[in-house]
Amino acid sequence: MFKRTTWILLGLAVACLLGYFLLDNIQQLRQEQQAERARLFHFATDTIARIEIRQQKEGEPVRGSGAEHLEILLERNPEEEGSRWRIVSPIQSAALDFPIEQLLNTFSRLTPQITLEGATDLAAFGLDQPRHQIALFPKEGDPYRLAIGNDNFDGSGFYAQPEGGQVVLLSSAQKGSLLPSLLALRDKTLLQFDTAEVKALQVQLAEAEPEVVRLQRQDVRASGAEHFTWQIVQPRELPADEINVNRLLNTLARLQAVEFPAETQTDLAPYGLEQPSARLTVELEGGKTLKVALGSEKDGQVYVITSEHPAVATLLTSTADILRSDLEELRDHRIARLNANQVGQVTLESQGEKVTLTPRPSEKGSLELRWENPERPGQPVDLGSLFSSLNAARAKEFVEQADAEAQRVLSEPDLRLTFEPKPDAEQDPLALSLAASGLRAYVQSSRQPDIAVIELSTFNSLETEVNRLLEGQPESKDSAPLTQPPSTPSPPSS
Repeated sequence: MFKRTTWILLGLAVACLLGYFLLDNIQQLRQEQQAERARLFHFATDTIARIEIRQQKEGEPVRGSGAEHLEILLERNPEEEGSRWRIVSPIQSAALDFPIEQLLNTFSRLTPQITLEGATDLAAFGLDQPRHQIALFPKEGDPYRLAIGNDNFDGSGFYAQPEGGQVVLLSSAQKGSLLPSLLALRDKTLLQFDTAEVKALQVQLAEAEPEVVRLQRQDVRASGAEHFTWQIVQPRELPADEINVNRLLNTLARLQAVEFPAETQTDLAPYGLEQPSARLTVELEGGKTLKVALGSEKDGQVYVITSEHPAVATLLTSTADILRSDLEELRDHRIARLNANQVGQVTLESQGEKVTLTPRPSEKGSLELRWENPERPGQPVDLGSLFSSLNAARAKEFVEQADAEAQRVLSEPDLRLTFEPKPDAEQDPLALSLAASGLRAYVQSSRQPDIAVIELSTFNSLETEVNRLLEGQPESKDSAPLTQPPSTPSPPSS
């Protein structure tokens, strides 16, 4: 009897739970159906092929037949053409998909907060001469039209009226999505290309000396792998700063406008573009050339034109500053570019002492690279700190080879460092001469035509590191000889 009662109670509990969930789902479904019925419009956003937006221009009076309106016409592109939408009036331009999809989604979900049934005095709601009108044209069937009038007394909503429908109050949060500006709708891309296809780049600055800096891509093959670097070829051959060159190219490759003061490039004088402050030329593989010109500055923006866009646009000053990179910013300020795995021999000289080091065979399972003096085999040396210090060292400035003071100091250098590449590295040896005098330290590199001036503290650190290596002092206990001499037996205790 007890078991039967338990099973009955359990069955009733399950039935109650199922009934609760079923009722909850039914109520939720009813709420969704009610919300769906309450919407002003019922359509799928992907069926819309054309959008017309009529907006009262900013600064115009709130109402009145004399108010000037801006009419924006958008048409859907075939899917295979990339951007799904295009502006066809008042300008011809590619459009941004996001604000248009946001408009369509908001429009399709419009639900009145209040419906003012029987309201006939449209002037009271600003709907006799609507400030804004939106019309969505589907691929088939009649358009969906909405007139937008005044805001309500506290600004929490605005009055609107669908074509043939009642006056309704809609949430003000939806207004911005329904009425995007022409600038928000248009694609602001001024220039777009693949940086991997760039073979040459030229920067011409009106107030720079030298005025023109030209860079060319140099394809390099090392250790069986191909890569490329950048070389300055004008005004003379100099190694380029890869980071700054890539920053400049990446900025150009995704150049975006802030505003469009003029839709044509017919009158350039008001924007300082008849005699640009900077001209940039990008040469791509295949022969295509892209051009950019920068004009004057106003209100934190710089006027710009490109060969790929018909309008006069503006850039943020911070973006324009990257484009106006000069020779000092584009040249490489590093005194060394060393990859330890591509170096076959290192020679260090200081104060008459000299040592030559070669790589040790890698131990099984170890990625750590160690070196040794062939005259003292079995004593590993760690050059990691030296390589890191050299690669991190930067020139504060450069002086010409003919600089008398630099030549005098370097005539008897404090340090001489030579790095011979491995045969498969396909590189020239790197020879560095370093010397200090007073508060200045100089570096002459076989890969730099000029003499670099570095921080005295940087020179002192390098000199300390080189002298440690010359003295054979291990950097750590891990640098102790791998082959230990046989130990001498201790004398017997008394």
